[in-house]
Amino acid sequence: MGRFGVAPMKTLLLVTKRRAVQEMYYEELVKVFGERLNILPCVQSDDGTDFTSDSGIAQADIVLITNPYSFPLARRQMRPDAQIINLNFSFSRDKVDALKLFPVGTEALACFNYYSSAHQAVNALYEAGVTNLNLYVNYPGNRNLNKKRIGLAIVSGQTDQVPDGVTRVFDLGPRKLSLTTMLEIAVKANILDSALEEAIIRYSRTISVPDNFLSYFYDSSGASTLQLKAVMECIDYGIVIYDQNWRIINFNQNFIRLFGLSPNLYGRVLRDFPWEAELKDLIFSDREFRNRLCTLHGRGKSFTVSKEKINKGDRQWDLYILLLKDITELTNLERSLRHQIAKRGHVARYTFSDIKGNSPAMSQCLEKARRIAQIDKPTLIVGESGTGKELFAQSIHSASSRAHFPFVAMNCAAIPPTLLESELFGYEEGAFTGARKGGKEGLFQMAQKGTLFLDEIGELSLPTQAKLLRVLEEREIMKVGSGELIRVDVRIIAATNRDLNALVDCGTFRLDLYYRLNTLIINVPPLRSRRSDIPLLIQEFLLHEGKEKMEMEPAVRAFLMDYPWKGNIRELRNCVEYMANLSDGPITADHLPDYIRETYESSRSSQALLHKRVGELTQYDREAITNILILLKRKPAGRRGLLRALSEEELYMTEYRLRELLNYLSQNGYVVFGRGRAGCSLSRSGEQLLSLLRQKS
Repeated sequence: MGRFGVAPMKTLLLVTKRRAVQEMYYEELVKVFGERLNILPCVQSDDGTDFTSDSGIAQADIVLITNPYSFPLARRQMRPDAQIINLNFSFSRDKVDALKLFPVGTEALACFNYYSSAHQAVNALYEAGVTNLNLYVNYPGNRNLNKKRIGLAIVSGQTDQVPDGVTRVFDLGPRKLSLTTMLEIAVKANILDSALEEAIIRYSRTISVPDNFLSYFYDSSGASTLQLKAVMECIDYGIVIYDQNWRIINFNQNFIRLFGLSPNLYGRVLRDFPWEAELKDLIFSDREFRNRLCTLHGRGKSFTVSKEKINKGDRQWDLYILLLKDITELTNLERSLRHQIAKRGHVARYTFSDIKGNSPAMSQCLEKARRIAQIDKPTLIVGESGTGKELFAQSIHSASSRAHFPFVAMNCAAIPPTLLESELFGYEEGAFTGARKGGKEGLFQMAQKGTLFLDEIGELSLPTQAKLLRVLEEREIMKVGSGELIRVDVRIIAATNRDLNALVDCGTFRLDLYYRLNTLIINVPPLRSRRSDIPLLIQEFLLHEGKEKMEMEPAVRAFLMDYPWKGNIRELRNCVEYMANLSDGPITADHLPDYIRETYESSRSSQALLHKRVGELTQYDREAITNILILLKRKPAGRRGLLRALSEEELYMTEYRLRELLNYLSQNGYVVFGRGRAGCSLSRSGEQLLSLLRQKS
C-alpha cells in the first residue's frame, strides 16, 4: 500500500523484437490502460541475447511478450512474483469482414516476417470466422505449397515475405491486441472495474472476436462476470443467460434492442414475456441447438437462434445461453437475388412430386434419385430420349442443399463445338473476333453455388471433355482468352441417351471423365418398362389441357397401353395433347395422330386375323395352347422346362405334341425362341392370343 493507503500503480513491461511492433502495441495499451498502469516499452537487443539496458524488466509487475522465444530470457531477469503474459493479436473487424467476402475456397498465403506470427494470424482469422479462405503459412520448405499457384497474399503492414507470382496483396493493417490479452492484463493487474469495462468494450468493438468466446469466460468470479459482460457487448448477437427456472442472470444491450424490452431484466423470468409461437417453441425446447431459422411475422424479422447449456465446475443448478442473430437484411437480400435469378430463367421449376408413376420400376428409380439428391457430387442420368431426364435433374436440384441457388441447363448437342467452351467457361473482351465488349460470364459462373445440368454430354468434343474433367477435379475454370483461374462451386448433373461405355471403347469419350461421372448414376426406365403408369400419365396430360373429364373409347385406351412409345413420355404427351385438342367429345381412333392411327388400324386387322385363326383351332388344341401360353407368361422356358412344368400342373403332353404346338406358335409370331438355352418367351401377339383364348373358354 502507498503512504496514504492507496495501492501503487503497477508496471506493465511490453517486450518486442522490433521497434515498429513496439510502437504499434504501445499505442493500443495506452489508450485502454494509460491511467491505470505504468506502461514501459522494451526492445530485445539485435542479437536476441538480452534486452536494452533501460528495459526496467526487473521492476515490472507484469511482462507482456510478443514472441514466445523471449520467455526464457525474460524469466531470468524478472522478479519471482512478476507475472508473464504471451500476447495474442487480432485484426481490425472491418478488415476481417472484408476477407469474409472472398469466394468460398479462395486460397491465400499468410506472409509475415516471422513464422510464429504467420501461424498465429492464420489461427486468429479462422477463429474470427474467415472459413471461406484456404489459408497457408508462407515459409521455406512448406510441402503444402508444392505445385500450388496462389495469387493472393495476406499481410499486416510492411513485409518482405511476399513471394513471386502473387497477383494481389490484402493488407490487414496494424495488428491489434486480442480481447483475451486485454482481459488477461486487467485481471492479473486486478484493475477491472466498470469504467475499464466500458473502455474494453469500446476497444473490442473495433476488432474481430472469436464466435466461441461466451462459454469460455463464464464462471462464478466477479472478475469473470465483468469479462463476460465485456464480451457480450462486443458480439453482434442478442444474448441472454438464464437458469433452469428461466430466470435471467445476464444479457446484453442487443437483446434489449431486438425485442424493445426494458433495460433492467435481471431476475425477470423468460416465461413471463409474450414471445411469438415459433420463437417460444425454440426458447422452451428441452434440446440444445445451433442456428435454427426463426421468423417473427409480427415484427417482420428473421433470426437465427442457438441454445446451449453451460456446464462449469460443481454448480448445483443448470445455466443456459441463448443467442439470437438478426438476419432480416440477409434474408431480404437472398429473396431479392432469388427473384433476379428467376427473371434470368436459371431456376428449377420441377420437384419429385411432379414425376408421376407408381410402377415398381419408377418407384425404385425415384427412391434412388431422392437419396442421390442429398449427396453433393457429380451425377449421371441415363435414359432414352423422352424419358424425362431433365425433370429428374431439376427435381434433384430442388431437393438438394443447393435448391436456393441457380439451376442452369445446357444441351451440349444444340451448340456448335466451336462455341461450347466460351458458353461453358465464358470469355474475356477481345478473346476472338466478335467477342462482346467487357467479355461474358460462362455457365459455370452463372451456376455458382447451384447446379449445372449438361444434357447429351456424350456429344462433347474430347478437348472440352478434358477441360470439364479439370473443373470436376480442381473446381477451377479459365475463361477463353484469360490466364487467370477462377474458383467455382457448382454441382454437375449430366445426362445422356447414349451408351457412354461404348463411346469410351470407340475413343470418342474419355475414360477418366466417364469414371468421374459414373459415381452416382440414375437409369430412368423407358415407358415400355412401366406400362402400368400409362393410364396415370394420360390423365395427367388431359388435366394439363383442362380436359380431365374427357372420356376415351376402351379400345383406344387399350391400344395406347400396348403401343411401343419409342419416344417415351414425350411422345405420349404429344399424342394426348393432340387428341384432347382435336376432340370435342369422347376420344376415338379418329382423333389419333395419323402415324399412330395407321398402327392402330393395322393392329385391328391383326386382331381380326387372330380371331379367324383361333376359330380354326379345335377345342383340344385351344386348351393345350392356352396352358403353354400361361406357363410362358409366368416365365420363359425351353421345351424340357415346359414339359416339367406341364407335368407339375398335372397336364400330360408328349414331347412330340409340344414340339408341334410350339412350331405353330412360333410360325405365327406368338412365341419367340431365344439363343442357346434361353428357351422361348411370349410375344405381344402371344399375350393377345392368350387373352382371346381365355375369353372363349
